Amino acid sequence: MTHRELFSDARWICPKSDADAALFRAEFINDKAQSAEITICGLGYFILYINGKRVSNDEFAPAYTDYHDRPDMVLSYPLNDVTSHRIHVMKYDISDYLCEGKNVLAVMVGGGFYHQLLRKGEGNVSYGKIKLCYKIDFEDGTEFTSGNSTLYQRGFFISSNLFHGERHDYSRFDRKWNTVEAQTHGWAEPDIVTPPVSEYLVQSCPSDKVVETLVPELVKKADTYNVYKVERNITGYPVLRCNARGEHLWYECAEELDENLDIDNTSVGYGEQRQRYFAITDDSGELYHPYFTWHGFQYFAVSNNCEVVEVRVIHTDMDVTSSFECSDETLNWFYKAFINTQLGNTHGCIPSDCPHRERLGYTGDGQLTCDAVMTAFDAEAMYRKWIEDIKDCQDIETGHVQHTAPFAGGGGGPAGWGGAMIVVPYQFYRHYGDDEALKDVYPFMAKFVDYMESRCENGLIVREEKDGWCLGDWCTPERVTIPEPFVNTTLYISQLKMLIFLCKKIGVDTCRYEKLTEEHIDAVKKHYADADGGFIGGLQGADAFAVECSAGDERTVDKLVEKYTSLRQFDTGIFGTFSLLNVLYSTGNGDLATELLANKNEVSFETMRKAGATTLWENWNAESSHSHPMFGASTVYLFRDILGIRQTEESVAYNKIVIEPVFAECLDFARGYVTTPKGRVFVGWKRNDGKVSVEVNVPDGIVASFRCGETIKELKAGSEIFDI
Repeated sequence: MTHRELFSDARWICPKSDADAALFRAEFINDKAQSAEITICGLGYFILYINGKRVSNDEFAPAYTDYHDRPDMVLSYPLNDVTSHRIHVMKYDISDYLCEGKNVLAVMVGGGFYHQLLRKGEGNVSYGKIKLCYKIDFEDGTEFTSGNSTLYQRGFFISSNLFHGERHDYSRFDRKWNTVEAQTHGWAEPDIVTPPVSEYLVQSCPSDKVVETLVPELVKKADTYNVYKVERNITGYPVLRCNARGEHLWYECAEELDENLDIDNTSVGYGEQRQRYFAITDDSGELYHPYFTWHGFQYFAVSNNCEVVEVRVIHTDMDVTSSFECSDETLNWFYKAFINTQLGNTHGCIPSDCPHRERLGYTGDGQLTCDAVMTAFDAEAMYRKWIEDIKDCQDIETGHVQHTAPFAGGGGGPAGWGGAMIVVPYQFYRHYGDDEALKDVYPFMAKFVDYMESRCENGLIVREEKDGWCLGDWCTPERVTIPEPFVNTTLYISQLKMLIFLCKKIGVDTCRYEKLTEEHIDAVKKHYADADGGFIGGLQGADAFAVECSAGDERTVDKLVEKYTSLRQFDTGIFGTFSLLNVLYSTGNGDLATELLANKNEVSFETMRKAGATTLWENWNAESSHSHPMFGASTVYLFRDILGIRQTEESVAYNKIVIEPVFAECLDFARGYVTTPKGRVFVGWKRNDGKVSVEVNVPDGIVASFRCGETIKELKAGSEIFDI
């Protein structure tokens, strides 16, 4: 939709100064107490009040997108791409907030990702000044729109930044600013600006919400501050109260404590980018907290001149629709840690890499984890939105896909990151089965293939953009030594196979993609195959990459099994770990795969658990972020293999499944469920006197069978219990 189609003659307004947050207000008359609806957008984020009452419990709205062109964007590496843009707009029924006669519309607007001038890790990615546009439609057909009748001021905001926190001064602030009783002396007329050139649409994906409140635990009392912890690593913020006027209160958040039980912010910003809040108080008794940022933390220090009321947990309103439990505490921790990590990394319906230092929708992390997220969560609306972000970040001419969506810089590689253009729609279709959405995204996938073919030499993907990044695997325990062309080409072959599957579902000819697949497989064999059937000496999971893309054979599987039977821990990065487990489970080596998942050696999820982590680390050795979901991609094997809930080869939206659990020798029992479009599928199994007792519950509408070795049992809807 165009701006005019949504906003009619409403004007975009912004502060005259380059403010990072501001308050806007306008008075209007509603003589007949009519019902009304508002169409509104504040960039980056806004909070709407009518007559002093907050409208909606949406947080960080509208959802972040690649809003429009940025003429002043300067990145840390060259970019010549031309991309697409969208702006989400909110609609609210405000009838219940209106009164007869004079009314006040009031809006807080903060910078979010839109007006971002402090974090320069990727360069200058700011879109411009904060701005606001709204239109109220009354039932009699009249309108009230933003323009010169709207006034603004900085209000209590000293500063506001998504990455660095907020500073507030309430000492001279009129708390009635959003009511008819406000003193409007000092409020100013805003500037009228040209509407951003973009595609406008009403937001249909869920917003962020305050989903939970936690009571923190006191860890340390010092002379001027206290240190608290909450039960797990979260995203949100502490909420403070102080009844005295003129107090200077503060807090700072982090994921870890140092040896003195003081906060250690190394993992959230290397000591430079700090998650802070400051406020100068009045005597209103109101609560103190930020409005336009969240923090990623488990610990916080706070001045001792205030009360900590609660800690608010905030993320996209997305339900957990799965459960997993088994006899191994490492695997139980792994599942729970992934749930915690993914929730903390979902804001604005974007799966981010971390919730503090970068906060970006990396296409690498996002494509790796999407199958696990769609398995464990009610994530359909989230991925509908994020697929649009991925489409927007693709170069219109070349088909190059950026490393972040919405695009905000960031490093990556052509297949492991850009391949999200195929992987995410593929998993979306397998889970939800929307033919129209698939047809809509197919041209973008086809253009991505064209781009990837232009990055080849001798059948291998050898480059991405000139002077830019071209990663292969990432975050291996030791330095990454597995060759980038090998990783990118094998991942790309697997993506071509996904594309072939999708094309067959919508009647698109697959001859070209099948031919390309064979050509690239031949190139991988020619350049990287060893004489004994292995690849690159099995370096950092190389044999798994080869088998997964059909370049390897039975000898390659044997080499893989031999190596990891001896090693008994991971030596792989984010892609290699996922591929290694996939190949082991898929080739009848489920015992070994489960032992690796649950291994108690140095390079393991057990190391994270024993360190007290409640979310997954970015690196095996605890360097950098302690809330990175990418290694959590492998939680999908808890459901697909240990519980055995898997779709058949041609199934879409779980219309046909096979229950085929891996009764791993290292486990005594496992149970859990996933929620499909047809309902919940539950599987539980337990060893009992030399047998395995199995319980399965399948909803109506799914064709299901149970398999164990040569045993095949057709399943009926409902619960069945039997012994193997």
